[in-house]
Amino acid sequence: MKRHRYIIAALLLLTLLGEATAQTGIGARGIFGMSGNSYGGAELSIQKIGRYELDLGWANDSWKFTGLKLMNFIPGRNVGLYGGAGAGIGYSRFYDEFFGNFALDLGAYVLIGPFQLGLDWRPEWNLFHYSGRDLAFNLALSGRIVFGRRKL
Repeated sequence: MKRHRYIIAALLLLTLLGEATAQTGIGARGIFGMSGNSYGGAELSIQKIGRYELDLGWANDSWKFTGLKLMNFIPGRNVGLYGGAGAGIGYSRFYDEFFGNFALDLGAYVLIGPFQLGLDWRPEWNLFHYSGRDLAFNLALSGRIVFGRRKL
């Protein structure tokens, strides 16, 4: 199981290195986050502002990878409102099973120099497994360092 974590982390880091030059934020999602009746934990987060977000999360002995396609609703130089949709897959050691979900995302961010602070709400519908827990509401604060120049 640990081997899978290292492989996924290595793939995310390779993606990170390839994207670090163009308005990409790298940091953590789930700082003081909360989740109702499902997975909740810190996530390594890579977000290309207004385009996509990739998150690798872990809690106890469980992990989850989520990918989202994002759209800017209100783009600005230093603030923005965005929304998107995507999917996730993970593994729960407590239930000893893999699970998959569909996720929506609605969030806002503010850029303070090279730092991005954000708050987003991500409801997730479990498509298979995870022992009957069909819906989770995930509210999280995020902090990222943004590389590259921010364009309108």
